[in-house]
Amino acid sequence: MPKLKWLSQRREQWFSRRHPSQNSAQTLKYDRIYILPSGFGYAFTFTALLVLIGAINYQLSLAYLFAFTLLGLGHAILLRTFRNLLKLRLQLFDAPAVFAGETAYFPLQLNNPNRLAKRAIYFYFKQKIKPLALECGVIERDAHLSIPLLSQRRGWLLAPTLHLSSHYPMGLCHAWSYLNSTARCLVWPHPEIDPPPWAPSLGGGHTAQIGMGEEDFAGLRPYTPSDSLRRIAWKQAAHSETLPVKFFDAEGLSPQVFNWDQLNELDSEARLSRLVAWILAAEQMGVPYGLALPHMQIDAAKGAAHQISCLNALALFE
Repeated sequence: MPKLKWLSQRREQWFSRRHPSQNSAQTLKYDRIYILPSGFGYAFTFTALLVLIGAINYQLSLAYLFAFTLLGLGHAILLRTFRNLLKLRLQLFDAPAVFAGETAYFPLQLNNPNRLAKRAIYFYFKQKIKPLALECGVIERDAHLSIPLLSQRRGWLLAPTLHLSSHYPMGLCHAWSYLNSTARCLVWPHPEIDPPPWAPSLGGGHTAQIGMGEEDFAGLRPYTPSDSLRRIAWKQAAHSETLPVKFFDAEGLSPQVFNWDQLNELDSEARLSRLVAWILAAEQMGVPYGLALPHMQIDAAKGAAHQISCLNALALFE
């Protein structure tokens, strides 16, 4: 076991030296491309060698011609498969933020400096679970792809090693290479499904449940269990998959501060999920909201930039 661990460490050191992580574009050179026959390629080679042995044994000119034709064809295919990756220029960028459990898409920029088009190249991240592979059919000059990676937990998701491979043109050989990048993606906590409504602050330490005001009509919002049935907009509900509820100017439009300490009955991850759900609901309703976390306070506001700032704070909470 110690020897296997030592061999694994040496392999990782060798791999890191050959494929270092970079945030700039990388070009696939001769020493960064690996190639071997595929299963079909081994069978093809074995058949060609059998024909050659038969030609030598029986001194058949046509058998010699056939054997060397097969071997020459195999050699030409090997070179074409290798050139299909050679000098390809790649750069991986940071992925837009996603919620935990969603798929992050890392932008990949490809550049082919040669006149010979690159064809049938597969890209996927190396990971323990079954990878999501993406095929790029033809790369004439430039191409832009989005490589999928499933997120599992909140925080920074570092892009693992990107694996690219090709069996073009006939599947006799398998050429592959790797790309290590510093690209990453911020993963927000997954919002709680069907969270309980918060108690909006009305000033002076008083609270009231959403849906108690009776002033000017302000719009529609999603239904919550505390809403009265007479507030449901039945006409709009007939054309919607969710129940829209009427809300008025007096309903919870005072600034709300979602406090970490008010959720003591939940564990840390459950608190984060509920706070995320409340932030999304408040933003949808147009209610100004803030966030009170241990060692951090975000003043009440609204808008896309403010929402992202709050979600980022929850994603990086420790």
